[in-house]
Amino acid sequence: MNSINISITDWSALSPGLIERGDWLKWSKNNKHWPPTLAAAPDFLIPPMMRRRMSSLSKLALQCALQVSAQQKIDYIVFSSRHGELTRTVKLIEDIINGGDASPIFFSQSVHNTAAGLFTIAAKRATPATSLAAAENSLHYAVIEAGTYLQENPQDTVLLVNFDQPLPAPYQQFETNSYKGFALAMLLTTGDQLQLSWSKNRDSVSAEYPQAFDFIEYLLNNEKHTSISSKRTNWIWAKN
Repeated sequence: MNSINISITDWSALSPGLIERGDWLKWSKNNKHWPPTLAAAPDFLIPPMMRRRMSSLSKLALQCALQVSAQQKIDYIVFSSRHGELTRTVKLIEDIINGGDASPIFFSQSVHNTAAGLFTIAAKRATPATSLAAAENSLHYAVIEAGTYLQENPQDTVLLVNFDQPLPAPYQQFETNSYKGFALAMLLTTGDQLQLSWSKNRDSVSAEYPQAFDFIEYLLNNEKHTSISSKRTNWIWAKN
């Protein structure tokens, strides 16, 4: 078994209808059901000229990241997403198939590091950033990436953003969960507030929702331990 220790100095999560931590707490107590009326997630921190060209997913990621990083020193940035801008990529491909031209804006904002690049521009931060995808384990591999960086740079602060949305229509047959687009942003530092350990999953049982939802629920409650499983890995969290 392997493990890393980190501390979270601040975090924020956004999804339609789930804006404040109180909204997430109600969602958790309601078996992860979204409210019947979905208030739009805010995007006021994103510059207007940039905002109008962005996808709804990138808006969630940027707004969340800007909320936790305002006035904070950030030394390294990790963005992680299982599917990234797949919805925009599908639209781009459909336009080409139908004989249209590939929109330069759509093309430039269809890559996996779209949100990370837009964040550094919006926040005016010349900060090293990485974007990663690790299938259903994207959140936890991002934590490992951040934790590894902090082991080598113990005085630094890492901004970690995990975000995703359901698959677009052409790929719905592969979507096993029902959820809304979301973003989770955290400021991570060296410390022992939380320990993440992992081991091989011999049961091949995966989580019902994207792993970020179970982790948000864990941050909100008083449980000392939780386990989040994927098909190959058990991710075990402990509060110290």
